[in-house]
Amino acid sequence: MILDHVWGTKIAMVVVDVQRKFTLTVPDWEQRMVPAVASINRFADLFRSYGAPVIFIRFEGKSHCDYDKDDADEWLPGIEVRDSDIIVSKRNMSCFKNTNLYDILSENGIDSVLLAGMLTEFCVASTYFGAAERDIFPCVAKDGLISYNAGGNNAAEIMLNVAGMDLIRTFLAGEQPEMTYEERRTRRPFSG
Repeated sequence: MILDHVWGTKIAMVVVDVQRKFTLTVPDWEQRMVPAVASINRFADLFRSYGAPVIFIRFEGKSHCDYDKDDADEWLPGIEVRDSDIIVSKRNMSCFKNTNLYDILSENGIDSVLLAGMLTEFCVASTYFGAAERDIFPCVAKDGLISYNAGGNNAAEIMLNVAGMDLIRTFLAGEQPEMTYEERRTRRPFSG
């Protein structure tokens, strides 16, 4: 569902598993990866420009994709990680399971997350619902996801809260209009 409002007071960007080890051996891999990487970088730059946290999740261990080259743990080509970004390591599908991600978000007063990265149907979706279970409002970055299945991102736009660049910019700038009590009561999307 495309959002017109971000719920919460402070948001962080969480970029999930954008590593070479998850490179897919499908003919349209480049068409999936290249535009998503560009979008992830634009969202991350926007967050950094407002001093909002950008958190990269790095999966440790072997991937279910058959990528076994020496550069498997490196970021995808073109991903821009800055010294100011936070890196969290994980070994499970959800970025919350057995990591310090929740602590980092809590310590920074974060009550909303924008998720980007890969793979949409697995680690991103798992983290989305993990955030909701922890009363953190989850949304995913429009055009900032890489799916395992060709239609995975289309399914995500039906099932998950999706936020575009303009909405996130408005929220970060503190320009999102207040909602009335009735709007909050009747329009609150699933958050846990």
